[in-house]
Amino acid sequence: GSVAADLEAWAESDFGRYIRHHEHRILKQKYSTLPGYRLLQLGLAPDMQSLDYFSHMHRFSINAAPASGIAAVGNYAELPLPADTIDLALIQHGVEFSKSPKAVLAEVGRVVAPGGHLLLCMYNPYGPHGALKFPMQLLSGKPQYRFHNLRKGRVIDWLSLLNFQVLEISYGAYNPPFKDRQWEEQDSIWEKFSRKVRFPLGNFYMIHAVKRVARGISPRTFWGKASAKNHLAG
Repeated sequence: GSVAADLEAWAESDFGRYIRHHEHRILKQKYSTLPGYRLLQLGLAPDMQSLDYFSHMHRFSINAAPASGIAAVGNYAELPLPADTIDLALIQHGVEFSKSPKAVLAEVGRVVAPGGHLLLCMYNPYGPHGALKFPMQLLSGKPQYRFHNLRKGRVIDWLSLLNFQVLEISYGAYNPPFKDRQWEEQDSIWEKFSRKVRFPLGNFYMIHAVKRVARGISPRTFWGKASAKNHLAG
């Protein structure tokens, strides 16, 4: 929350819009038909366009600090929501910029209902932006370089402990942050080739997971089935 204004300004820069453009492309093409009633979004900055790709009746965002277009403000590690109420959680870089990524993921796991979906957008440590993190931290105090480098395998391990099954991983935005805003509209040859072969070195990766919760057999269910079998046998 302390650097939310600076991160929001960076998200509106040419490179920030370029990354968001490619996240929108994946959301629209692959996940806009996910079922459910309630959709929660957590991110660096308000992004109403992401919500518009989905048809959930109740779509809302919570931001780490007051921002334009956001009505709700809260701590991502202590969401003001009951457990098992969200059908789809869309987390756009709200994990790697938090003080405790594991706490945020655990809280998201708490509010997502069994069978609910999670779309998790993360900056790729092996992508251009991730590779620039450490040298830029020495040369600049800008907050966009102060995020946790979280490898895909590590995040998948955390999700498995929270009862999430990973269904798909997508990558996007392969260009380095040295171009102008025309990249928002035009894909380079490198971009098209990398997307075609699913090259795992994009600026971000997106995880699609679903919450699986095993349900035990209640005594009522068990005896009900037994009675039915006895009735058929008689």
